[in-house]
Amino acid sequence: MTAPDARWTLAVDHGTSETVGAWADVDPRDGWVRVGPVEVDGATSMPSAVLSRTDGTVLAGRPALEAGALDPAAALLRSRPHLGASTGGPPELLTRWPRPTTAVDVATALIAKLVHAEAGRRGTLPSLVVLLHPASWSSPACEALRAAGRAALAAIPYTSPDQVELLDGPRAAAHRLGGHGRLLVVDLGGAATELAVVDRSGDGSSSIAAVSTVNVGAEVLDDALAQLVLDRAPAPFAARVRFGGDLEAHRAWYRLRRSVREAKETLAATGSVTVPLPMLPPEPPAGVVTLTHGDLGAMLAPGLEEIAQGITALVGTLTGPRPGMLVRGGLAAMPRVREWLAERTGFGLAHGGDPGAVSAFGPASGAAAWAAERLGLGLGRQ
Repeated sequence: MTAPDARWTLAVDHGTSETVGAWADVDPRDGWVRVGPVEVDGATSMPSAVLSRTDGTVLAGRPALEAGALDPAAALLRSRPHLGASTGGPPELLTRWPRPTTAVDVATALIAKLVHAEAGRRGTLPSLVVLLHPASWSSPACEALRAAGRAALAAIPYTSPDQVELLDGPRAAAHRLGGHGRLLVVDLGGAATELAVVDRSGDGSSSIAAVSTVNVGAEVLDDALAQLVLDRAPAPFAARVRFGGDLEAHRAWYRLRRSVREAKETLAATGSVTVPLPMLPPEPPAGVVTLTHGDLGAMLAPGLEEIAQGITALVGTLTGPRPGMLVRGGLAAMPRVREWLAERTGFGLAHGGDPGAVSAFGPASGAAAWAAERLGLGLGRQ
C-alpha cells in the first residue's frame, strides 16, 4: 500500500448486532464528493462478532459468527454495550479463553477488517477514519473506541493516530439527511434505542440539543422470540437447551438465536414462518415451531409504546417548533414501525426522499462525507 490518499475517507459504525462501513471520495468525472458502502465477505454489513482460536487466529464478522456455531464459548457477540460502559480504568475482560479479550479488542478487530477491506480494494489508505458512537456515551467510552481505532491502524504502515476521529451517530445521520433546523433522530439499535435532538445550522455544522436512551432494542426482542420458540418446543428439548449446560446445549441455543433473527426479518413481510429447532445430539431432530406476525406484534408493541413515551418526554423539555423525526435502525425496517411512531407522537417523518438516510448505511455514509468536507475534498456533496 502507498501512503495515505487524500482523496478518500472511511467511516465505521460498530453496532451491537452489525458493523457497517462507508467511504467517501472525489468523483474524477466532476469533482463532487460521492459515498458508498464498504463490502466485506460479499455483503455491505457484517455481524459484530469476533472469535479467537487456540492457534492465535482471530476471526471477525461473518466467519466468526459461523465458527461460533461449533465453539459458542469462544464467540464474542453483542460486546458494544461493554465498550459503552468503559470508565477509564482497566478494560473489562469479556473472556480469558482461548485468549484474554476485551470490548476494545473486539472493536479493534472489526474496525481493522473494514479498513483492510476497503484499503485493499483501492490499494491506498484513507486520509481519515471516522468512528461512530452513541451521543449518550461518556468521555471514557469514547476514548475506549478511539483506542480501538488507533490499535487497528497501528498495525498498518504509513498510518498515524491522528487519522482517527469520532462523531456521534445522530449528527452523522443528520449530515446524511442534509437540511437545516431541528431534527429528532430515533435510532432503534440492537441493545437500546437512542433518542437525540440535533440542531442543524445552515453551514453544515450541528450540535446535540438533548439526548436520552430507552432500554428497548432488537437483541432483547430476539431473546424473547427465542424463548417463545422454546415454550412451544418439546419440553425435554427446551429444558436441555435452557438448563443442560453442556456443549451441545450451548450450540443449540447459539443456532436457535441465529434462526430466530432470520425468522424475525421474514416475519416483517409475511404472516408466519417456521423456525427449525437445532440438532441436539444424541437426540433425533425435534421438528419446527411456527411464529406468526401476531407473535411478533405482541412482543414489539410494548417496546414501541415505551419509545413513544420517551420521545414525548425528551422533546417536551425543549422550546421552539416541533422537529421532523428520522427513525432508523434494524427494527425500523419492519412494516409500519416508522408510521406508528409518527402517528403516536405527532411528529412528521423526515427522510428527504433519500432511502439511504434511514438505512443501516446512513450514519456511516454521513460520517464519511462529513470527514471529506472537513478535509476540503472535492466540491462538496451533490
